[in-house]
Amino acid sequence: MNEQQKCIELLQRGLHHKRNGNLEEALNCYGKAFNEYPYNKDIYKNCAKIYMAVGHPQHAMRNLLTYAQLTINNGNMNMEAYDFAVPFYNWSGQLNNHIRVQKNIVQTAVVQNFNLAKVVADLNLTFQAGFCFILINRLNLTSIQIPPNLLNNYMKSLLGQETDGPTLADTNYAPMVRAIGLSYLLVNFITNPNIGIDELIDVYLAEDFELDNF
Repeated sequence: MNEQQKCIELLQRGLHHKRNGNLEEALNCYGKAFNEYPYNKDIYKNCAKIYMAVGHPQHAMRNLLTYAQLTINNGNMNMEAYDFAVPFYNWSGQLNNHIRVQKNIVQTAVVQNFNLAKVVADLNLTFQAGFCFILINRLNLTSIQIPPNLLNNYMKSLLGQETDGPTLADTNYAPMVRAIGLSYLLVNFITNPNIGIDELIDVYLAEDFELDNF
């Protein structure tokens, strides 16, 4: 069994532990998967879900940035997926008196680096990044009032738990959350072309990597 296969097997074990509620053991499996083959982006997606669900959005966002960077660096862009995704963003949301999501900034970024279209096409990724932003900044988001039960139910859904009603992802808030998340990812990407993927992974995951707001 090669390192990539070992990584996949460890990820599957981690998912099993997560579904059984053993989150510490799940993270332990994901850590072992990282040691085997750190270029499997599912490591970071799975870690992010757990960190979001237990209320550590900064850790989750660092993992989502790593997942997004690996998405940008690998694979071909499916234009049909991009065209399908674009209408699922709502750019009209004002977060507070000073912050408004800017569609033109996002469009310019995609023109400058078309691989960013892969991030736009990943509706789960951008929603989860927006969810992290809301958890981190919700005390300052005076212009949007999201009922706490929608946040709590989404956290439960990340762990595969039964919810007692709709989650944030099931509501009309979702397109705005995706727009927030895409903007949050864009302002935190490291764009230095001289930094290799191994160093990028280390930088994103470091405790001293500070997340910027937009």
